[in-house]
Amino acid sequence: MEAKNVRKSPDLPQEIIDIIVHEIASQDLTGETLRACSLVSKPFCFSCRRHLFSDIKLVSDKFSQSRAARLVKILQNPDNVGLATCVRSLTLILHVPSSRAHPFLGSRVLGRQLYKSKMMALMLASRFHLYENNLIEALNLLMRAPLESFTLHTQGAVPDGENEVGVAESMKKAILIACNARLTTLHLSNLVNIDESLITRVVHSGTLKELALTHVTLRVCDEDANLDLQPTTSQIERLNLRHISYMQVFRTMGRPTLAMLPMPYPFITFSHLRNLTISGPWPNAETDALWEFMLCVADTLETLEIEEIKWQGS
Repeated sequence: MEAKNVRKSPDLPQEIIDIIVHEIASQDLTGETLRACSLVSKPFCFSCRRHLFSDIKLVSDKFSQSRAARLVKILQNPDNVGLATCVRSLTLILHVPSSRAHPFLGSRVLGRQLYKSKMMALMLASRFHLYENNLIEALNLLMRAPLESFTLHTQGAVPDGENEVGVAESMKKAILIACNARLTTLHLSNLVNIDESLITRVVHSGTLKELALTHVTLRVCDEDANLDLQPTTSQIERLNLRHISYMQVFRTMGRPTLAMLPMPYPFITFSHLRNLTISGPWPNAETDALWEFMLCVADTLETLEIEEIKWQGS
């Protein structure tokens, strides 16, 4: 009988709840407090999950498929309609297994044959839809997420045609995400033969503020050379280029490098660049191109960081 006399606490407006949760999120580094707050009520849960799912990191290791399966289940839950739209930052770390890391009874030859057999089995299983790749399914669900920041990194062996089927598929899907999203931050590292048109597309976007390329090689893609792009002013404020071919990168920006290389992309001006990081050593042909680029951005540049320089005669 006494329970009937208990007064129900008044519901807080959603705007007040959002302010409370935002303050908690700014101080909750582990997310434990946010997860606890999400159990208070549905309005709190709605506000908390926008922070809990704003930053997603996917790592392709031996547990990646089970983790990706849980994420897919959460995103496909009818009670979580629109949850993917909360994702603002995506980090994808792909582990590339080495074909040399499979010795069998001390025999490298036999170990490599077993590795090739495994790759062939995975390829056939994927072709006949017998291999369930939850990581690919998770990336498919995140294709339409309003991403602002995207990081793609590979670790282990150098990615090539003999690496695992899932790695190649994941990388292709990741490149599509980077092309379609209106990013403000893009970090790429340890990647080989990335289509140069990807760099051209993101640099031409009116939203990109930060671009970092580390140990990245680009591939000339003639079929994408005639992109419908015009000379523009980039909005990039922070540019980090380390251990790359500057000739390749400057080509995507419409800047002359070598006379024998065609220049299919329009010229890009960097009038908003504030921070520039580059690394050496440079071939003689790249030195002049780098020097010219630094002179062009000198008026707006606030910090210039040059790494691993080997001076002539030292």
